[in-house]
Amino acid sequence: MQTLINICVTFVLMFWPILLMMSPMMFDAPGSENNKNHFITMMLFLCYPIGIFFLYWVFGATYFGVSGFTLTWISCVVIFSAFTIFGYFGMLSNLHRGIANTGYSIAENKVYYSGKLVENADSESFVILTENEYPYSIPDHAWDRQHFYYMGKTIEGAIADNIRRKEVANRTYWVNESQVIYDDKILPGARPDNFAGFDGFTGWSFSDNNDQYLAFSYGIPLPAVDKTTFTPLNDFLAKDKYQIFEKNQPILPDADAESFELLDDHIFGKDKNYIYYISTKVPFAIKDVDPSSFELLDRGYLKDKNGIYHVIQYERIEKIEQADVATFQATRYDEASKSDARDINHFYYNGKIVGKRKEK
Repeated sequence: MQTLINICVTFVLMFWPILLMMSPMMFDAPGSENNKNHFITMMLFLCYPIGIFFLYWVFGATYFGVSGFTLTWISCVVIFSAFTIFGYFGMLSNLHRGIANTGYSIAENKVYYSGKLVENADSESFVILTENEYPYSIPDHAWDRQHFYYMGKTIEGAIADNIRRKEVANRTYWVNESQVIYDDKILPGARPDNFAGFDGFTGWSFSDNNDQYLAFSYGIPLPAVDKTTFTPLNDFLAKDKYQIFEKNQPILPDADAESFELLDDHIFGKDKNYIYYISTKVPFAIKDVDPSSFELLDRGYLKDKNGIYHVIQYERIEKIEQADVATFQATRYDEASKSDARDINHFYYNGKIVGKRKEK
């Protein structure tokens, strides 16, 4: 009977390391790291090996020859050491003192951000946004009578007077009478009164100052752009009649920007001369492909009137020399032939021939 109990206990104990490693996931919800009862419940639950071996001790039983007394103390040392390594004791201590583990808090006439002291903050005038104002996340911004803060750090040069939130291009900006602020950056030249976004696009914004038109990608300024033709293509690409941009960086310097457009998948683009592969570290022109007959197939295969091509590791495009253009098809993965494409002669997988095919 004792052996059977020991085997069952062993099975239960096997889950403890898994539960410990997964325990940080219990704090995924916004604000959960600031819930003292949540912390205590989680830590007590993870102490269950101590409870098991304490019962061994009380009833004078042994676990494969080791006394319950010894195993109780070993469990305490292991579990409390794990709590220390994971920072749970420190976080619980913060909550006991009224210090939030995530976000801003005021305790003992001092301001803290995620448990760390915010230097030079004025606790009397410090403003912390409430959950009603920031329902889906922990606010990173706060202010007092002298400073504006991001993640507990002072934003140098930011003016805290009359600061207010402004939602532009599905992003949160902060404005006062003369500045626009995104995260910890003051947007150079941007004016609060005309700062706006582009309908239907995330991250792209602009400030039209008459003599200077400024465009921004996620708060980062672009080089000079043409006011009348600048337009986003998606949330990361934009163009004017002179340049194409990936966020704030010009790309494809040899492309004809005026005729450039994205294809439906947004992985490729084209202008009047070439097809371009965009979804790679350094976008490039596929000069061997005919733009007028170019066609996107599934599974990374491409087609034009002259050949079949395949995307290799998101870095380059290779022509499949043996492929028959007229009969080539990209298919679902076929277990029997170990292939994801075929033509009249061959089966293919990842752009390589994996077998011959005989038409019936």
